[in-house]
Amino acid sequence: MIGIYIYDTITREGMVRRLMGESSNRIATDRAPQSSISRRQYLASGTAVGVGAALGGCLGSDDGLTVGYALPFTGTYAMLGESIVNGFELYLEQSDGEIDGQEVETVKRDTEADTNRGVDVTRELMVEEQADAIVGPVSSSVAIAMMQTIENEASAIWLNANAGDYRVVEEGCLNYHFRTSFNDWQTSAPLAEWVYDNVADNVCLAYADYAFGQNSKNFFQKAFEEVGGEVVDEVGAPLGTDDYSTYLSDIESSGADAVFSFFAGSDAVNYISDFADYGLDAEMTQVGSGFLLSEDTLPAQGEAALGMYSLLHYTPTQETDRNQEFIGNYREAYDSSANVYACQGYDSAQAFAAAVAEAGSSDPDEMANALGGMELDSPRGSFWFNSETHEAIQNMYVREVVESDRDQPVENQVVETIDSVEGPNWGCNLE
Repeated sequence: MIGIYIYDTITREGMVRRLMGESSNRIATDRAPQSSISRRQYLASGTAVGVGAALGGCLGSDDGLTVGYALPFTGTYAMLGESIVNGFELYLEQSDGEIDGQEVETVKRDTEADTNRGVDVTRELMVEEQADAIVGPVSSSVAIAMMQTIENEASAIWLNANAGDYRVVEEGCLNYHFRTSFNDWQTSAPLAEWVYDNVADNVCLAYADYAFGQNSKNFFQKAFEEVGGEVVDEVGAPLGTDDYSTYLSDIESSGADAVFSFFAGSDAVNYISDFADYGLDAEMTQVGSGFLLSEDTLPAQGEAALGMYSLLHYTPTQETDRNQEFIGNYREAYDSSANVYACQGYDSAQAFAAAVAEAGSSDPDEMANALGGMELDSPRGSFWFNSETHEAIQNMYVREVVESDRDQPVENQVVETIDSVEGPNWGCNLE
């Protein structure tokens, strides 16, 4: 889970109506009655008239495909949820609302970044809405809570479009789970050798003191020490910290030449602003996970972020034809800039379409077999799913914040590409 700084106040509903016209999409963010039976039990009971025969093969609807969005549409993470939906529906629009010749219906349910709510809406989407694919969530804690329901229902493919905690694979190792985003090892550990070779041989670690922040600093520390680097100190700060001066004093006292950080959202904005105000940018080099310096934080961080480095799997300024086409189409559809979350939503749609086409049905087991090892042509660059873990094997980009002559005064510029980053399998082998 990552923290979020909200800038986008445009509602998705307005953009979708403009984009999709008379599409079949349904917007359903109200809480619905909860079901105490599984989808298989629901169908077998005869309650779902006319679809019981589907149990013999495809569990989805006979006259189309259904995608269930289990994402936050209210609260702190709403912007991420809307961006993921925008990316997914941009792909559908480009495919005339169909996948493999079948009309696609989408259904939204608001997880509210709440674990209990995430479980309830996942069950609702799988049992009552008969979703063929679940897209989401944003929060890693919600993803971990959803795992048992996904496994028990066994009726849909799960396209994880943001939740990056490695424990989803270590503890879940689910055949139906495919990460169309990243994991917290990928956004931290691969940066260590680059920092050692190009920045400093000693660092201080500064991080948001919760599971994702702790995972990120631990992964970086292990990799940094393995290449010969020294971690001289570490500083954890609570989520939602407004004033980082106390923590910055500790970082300065460490005497390190560089600092590796994981902060995101409003925490990243406050931390970077305070870092520059404190004058530490003149004493040490700031590096970190990509969410420290991302498209949702840079407008507020501004010139305070200049010269800082981060690592992520997507950068909107990449000058590839594939990415620039995506950026242009996204802006035309939504009159806003694409971000990493929109890319993850777009790739979730690509994955679902490819799975249905390759499997020849929406049977979840057949789709899972089709997706394992499959390569996708993404705006981030081509990536493929690890057949053992179903994690994305993808390029990671070291970016430097530089001045820009585009919409914002600063932007990320790729300075090095780390090819085909895979990471540990966490004891999971689905082959």
